Amino acid sequence: MAKHATVEFDPTPIKVGAGWRLVATHPSGRQEHISGFHTEGEAIEWLSGNGGAAWRRTRGYTAEGSEPDRRS
Repeated sequence: MAKHATVEFDPTPIKVGAGWRLVATHPSGRQEHISGFHTEGEAIEWLSGNGGAAWRRTRGYTAEGSEPDRRS
């Protein structure tokens, strides 16, 4: 069975100015910063809830983070 490349989230939010951000690393190694969190707790809640899965889907990945779904 082939192993799928996945989007990985760094589980530790980063304080930037007055806000917080998370870092996602794509299978290619490219990093994308996810900003707009007002508190560290908000970033952690987003990541542990449905936020990460929804974010992946908007970029063409499956909710689990594997390679983009090209069936459409």
